Amino acid sequence: MSHESPAEAPPPGRLAAEWFIYYQIATADLPQALEAVIGFQQRLQHDWPGLSARVLQRLEAPGTAAGRLTLMETYRFTPRAPASVKARANLDFDTALAEAARDVQPWVQGPRHVERFVPCAS
Repeated sequence: MSHESPAEAPPPGRLAAEWFIYYQIATADLPQALEAVIGFQQRLQHDWPGLSARVLQRLEAPGTAAGRLTLMETYRFTPRAPASVKARANLDFDTALAEAARDVQPWVQGPRHVERFVPCAS
C-alpha cells in the first residue's frame, strides 16, 4: 500500500526529484527485507545510470511499537547522471520504484510512504 500522490514533473532543465520512502517491518524480518531492498536497489542503479540509492534504519524513539522498526530508502540522481536519464526519471522513475518494491512487500507492515522532494536551495 502506498500513500503516493501524483506530482508534476519539474520543467525541463530542472534537477530530478529525490525520493524518500519509508515503512515498517518486523524486527525479525530485517535480514530478509534488507536483502530484498539492496537487491532491487542494485538493479535500479544498473537500469538508471547515475542513480544513488541508500537504505536507512530509523533510530526508534521510546514508545515505538515493540518488535517493529522503520526503514527508509532514498534515491537521487548524481550530478554525473546523464541529462536524458534525469528527464526520464521525472516521468518514469515512480513506476520503476513501485515495480521494484514488490520484492520487499512481503515484509512491509502497514503503509509504504513515498515522498518526492526537489531542491529549493543549495
